[in-house]
Amino acid sequence: MREAVVRTLAILVGLILFGVGIALLFLADLGVGSWDILHDALAKLLDHQPGTVLIVLSVPIAGLVLFLRQPVGPATIANAVIIGVVLDLVLALVEPPSTMALRVVLMAAAPLVVGFGSMLYLGGGLGAGVRDGLMTALVEAGLSTRAARTWIEVSVGVVGAVLGGAYGVGTLVFTLAVGPSLQYFQRRVWAGFSEPPNWVYRRI
Repeated sequence: MREAVVRTLAILVGLILFGVGIALLFLADLGVGSWDILHDALAKLLDHQPGTVLIVLSVPIAGLVLFLRQPVGPATIANAVIIGVVLDLVLALVEPPSTMALRVVLMAAAPLVVGFGSMLYLGGGLGAGVRDGLMTALVEAGLSTRAARTWIEVSVGVVGAVLGGAYGVGTLVFTLAVGPSLQYFQRRVWAGFSEPPNWVYRRI
């Protein structure tokens, strides 16, 4: 019972941290993460907030995840909603920093916060998030977590840039750092639990 409660709380905290990590890049205004270049481009084209676009875009991506036979559960649905809501909420409540030094700090912190948050909710074992379902599919196909995440981030970023999404040095930092961040937290977050998901210890 205790472990189930901890896993559930970890999923909720992980998703909130993920949304905060994404928001840090938007606030830094030095270029957003690869997925968010696409979200930003569609938000501009459709005149909506990035978090709203993130939620809506999750629907077709979820269909692809199901096709790839990745685990889907409560965390999958929560992922699509909580991250988008947190992103829009943070952007509505927090003013962008005025100094370059603080913007750089936010940019550097973003991949660490996202990596830690990802491992919290992925390790909860109640279903991968829609976008992380693509990553776990590539891990099961034989790639390392770092390689899978980096490949996805680069591909989506190119599509978003072509559509007019904002990108910059923050995009490069996030794209190169989020994979190693996931790799670092992969073993450490759930090391003390008796039954972590099988993929957590695969292809480190």
